[in-house]
Formats: sequence, structure tokens, C-alpha cells
Amino acid sequence: MSAPTTPEFAGHGARGEAEPPASESGTDNGHGQPGPRVAADLAKCEALISHSAETGTLLEKDDVDAVRNARAAFDEGVWNRTIGSAFYGAMSRIAASVQYPGRRIVDDLDHCRDMVSYGAQNGKPLDEHDIEAMSKARAAQQDHTWNPEIESAFYAAMSRIAHAVTPVVAETAGEEARQGARRAIRIYTHSAIALTLLVVSLSCLLFVANQVSTDIAAVVKDNDTAALTLHNQLQAHAVAISEADKKKDLGAVVALQNSQPALQIKEELQNFATNNRQLFADVSRISAFTTSLGLGAIRSPYKAPCDAEENVLNFQGAYRTSHSPKYYDGKVGSGDWQCNPDVARKVLEITLPLLAKPNAEPGDTNPPTDIDAVQQGFQKIAVYQDIRAMALYANDIILSIVGAVTGFLLPVLYAWLGACAAILRQLSADSVANTFHPEHSKVANRAHVTSAIIVGISIGLFSKLLEGGKDVSPLAIAFVAGYASDKFFFFVDRLVGAMFPPRADSPARPSRTEGGAPRPPGPVKQAAAKTALPGHSPLGPPPGA
Repeated sequence: MSAPTTPEFAGHGARGEAEPPASESGTDNGHGQPGPRVAADLAKCEALISHSAETGTLLEKDDVDAVRNARAAFDEGVWNRTIGSAFYGAMSRIAASVQYPGRRIVDDLDHCRDMVSYGAQNGKPLDEHDIEAMSKARAAQQDHTWNPEIESAFYAAMSRIAHAVTPVVAETAGEEARQGARRAIRIYTHSAIALTLLVVSLSCLLFVANQVSTDIAAVVKDNDTAALTLHNQLQAHAVAISEADKKKDLGAVVALQNSQPALQIKEELQNFATNNRQLFADVSRISAFTTSLGLGAIRSPYKAPCDAEENVLNFQGAYRTSHSPKYYDGKVGSGDWQCNPDVARKVLEITLPLLAKPNAEPGDTNPPTDIDAVQQGFQKIAVYQDIRAMALYANDIILSIVGAVTGFLLPVLYAWLGACAAILRQLSADSVANTFHPEHSKVANRAHVTSAIIVGISIGLFSKLLEGGKDVSPLAIAFVAGYASDKFFFFVDRLVGAMFPPRADSPARPSRTEGGAPRPPGPVKQAAAKTALPGHSPLGPPPGA
């Protein structure tokens, strides 16, 4: 009988259904006779059934029948091990279903036990009489001897115990609160790690995008100025070569290649080509960035894509140029330099020697002339126009993405991350102080995260105000109005009252009888006429009354 009469079994209804050995449980004495505790257990089980009927607790019909059969076998003296096993199995399930003397009282006993345990472990001063009252209440609950005197003494003692362990309360002192705190710490730790990785990744991508955008702006600014200067220098050098050709002076044409203007052109051309290659590399990185974000590859807004699947930038899109076919080995089909890596290398790099007449190709019907020495410079300017248009187009896309992520997504993520940090700090403090509430803390943490996300979404509306400005956008005003809607409606009520003031009561017109004569004033109006005005004596009846 040790299993059904232990405090945990009788007090809380054990969930297990394992039956102890007959020699230990007292179900029989080894000769088919009931043990010494069977009578008491039958009485307790019948009391539980009666209590379940009073409180509306549902029991299994088989369990009730097993208790009835056990009572009949006990009274008739035909007890055996099979009946005992069925009885104690049913009693276990009934005790698990029926909370004596009530579910609320059983929960309060458990909470009081948790508070006493916490106070004893942390050195809180507890009155021994309060602990004695709790112990008597637990014993009465286990022995089914609960009565009003025990209940009143228990709740009075519980109130004093709860005051002694403040700020810890019953819900925060139990094992459920400790498990909930550990679970919440694990959830918000994982959330903080995931948000940190996401924020760091986005920040790195935005840093690279900003760096590329800055490089594009700087290179375009430098090459815009250099393109005009180089164009003028190339034209002047072409005129000089043309004049030397007219004089049939081959030595003068060769000398022009190393003249001071030519040396300056070579230096400018080298720097210009270097900037072209850097700008083209930046465009390639931006294309890879937009593709990784799922926005697709950058396409030319003006020209059709390449016919082949592979091109210099590895995406479908190119700007077609109209250079001399002679520069591309006479192949008209290779005029799109971005669709041919070999041609792209020629147009992006410098062909040596600089400002020298190109060599004639085998079978070329139109051999190059001396003036073709400057065509490489003009070709670099034409290619720069292609790269510049594509770079500015890509730069606009990347700036839009960076602006959207920086202005709206990152603030939300940072606010969420900050909320997780604050919640983890609070959870750590609550765990140390045993003040974590399984329900209230969960609701508060979710509300904290939700509020942080709302703040992250709306904080951009107040950017000018936070920077010291005085302008506030209508969206910011809308957010503030939604936050303080009650005060906003009060403002609207005042505005309506100022715009449409209430009308004063108009003087009552004397009613007329059917014959048209005025109706004499009633008793109410006569009493009103005799009312005294402030600072004056009461008015008497009108003259002639």
C-alpha cells in the first residue's frame, strides 16, 4: 500500500499506473485475503468518486466499476490479487483525475510549497507557525480531512509567506518558471545570433556597395574632364600628322610620336584607359551584387542584349558601338565589344606602340594610314561613353537598393536586435532574482519586440527632427497621432468646439390658443420670473399683475 498512500499519490493524483508488488502494497496477505490498508483505501477511493460527482469531474466507467467490484469482493470476503490489481489501477487514475478538495486549492498548496522552498534556500525569515499551517493543510488534503478551519489557517499563512518572499511570487518560484526562463533565454539568444549575422552581412554588402558607388562617381567625374581634354589633344595631333603628310616628310611624322604634345597625350591616354578598366570592374561588381539579391543582372536600357549567352560581364546586356571594323580585324560581327572577350581586352587595354601607325593586316585592302595613329584614343573615348552610361545606370540601381535597406530594413533589424539584447538582460536579472513569470514575462517580451519593430519602421520619419531640423513629415505626424489616439481625439473635439460653437438657447415664443390669444405663462415660468438675479433683490410681479 505504499504507492496509493504516499503524499504525492494521494495529494496530487499520480499519473503512473504501475502496480507495486503484492508483498509490499498490502493488497492481500499472500493467501488471497485483503491487506490491512485495503479498507482505508476503499473508503478514500469512494470519497474521491463522491467528490468527483459533486465537482463535475468525469471518470471512466471501468474505473468506477472496478472500485464497486472491489468493495463487493471485500464485503463478501472473496478478495483476490486480480481484484486488488484492478482496484489500485483504477484508484491511481481516479486520484489523477480528481483534485481534492479542489483544483485551485491543490495548485495553491503547490505554490505555497514553492515559496517556502525558495524562502528556505535564500534565507528569508519565515514563521514556523505559517509553515506548520501549510503542513497541516497538506496533510488534510492527503487524508481527505479538509475543513473550513484548515482552509482559513492555510490561506492566512500563505499570505504571510508570500509577503515574506516578495518580490518573488508563487508563479515565479516554481520549476515551471525556471524552465520557462531557460527556454526564453534560448529562444532570444538564437534570435539575437541570427539577427547579428543578418545585420553584419547586410552591413558588409552595403559597405561594399557604397564603396563601389563612390568609386564610380569619382572615376566618372575624372574621366568626364579627361575625355574632353584628350579629345582636343587628339584632334590637334591628327591635324599635325595631316600637315606632315601633306609635306611628304616621313621624318616629321615619326618625330611627332615623341613630341611634347604626344608625350602628354600618351600620359593622358594611359590614365584614361586605367580609369576605363576600373569603371568596367565596378560595373561588373554591381552586376554580381544585384544578381545575388535576386534582382537579376543589369541590362542595357538602350541596346539589345548579346546574342550569345556569355559575354564580358557574364550577363545579358551590352552597349553596341560603331567603331571602325578595321580595328576589330575586319570582323563586322565583333563590333559589340562586350559580347567578345578578346575584343573587350583590346578596347580596354592600350595597344603598343602608342600614337604609331597600326600595322597592316594580311589581305587588308585598306591599309592603315598615318592618321590612324590617333584612332586608338578616339576608340577609348567611345568605349568610355558605353561604360559610363552603363555605370551610371547601375549606380542608380545600387543607390536605390542601399537607400531602401539603410532607411527601412536596417533600422527594423537593429531595433529588433536591441529589443533582444534588452530582453536577454532582463531575463538574466529575472533568473537570478527568481522573478520570471511564465505568462506575464512572455507577453511582455513579445510586446517589447513588437514595439521595437514599430519604432524601427517609423524612426525614419523623424530623421530630420533628430538631426536638429524643425520639419516633420505628415507620416511622422500620423504615427504620433496613432500612438496617442486618445489625445488626438481630444484635440479634434476642441477643434470642432472652436469651429462650431454651441448655439445659445433661443427665447421661447409665447404659444397661442386656438383662438389666437396668447397663452398665459405656466407655473414654471412664473417661478422663474420671481428668481433673484445675482446682486439684486428678488423680482416682484410685473406691474398691473
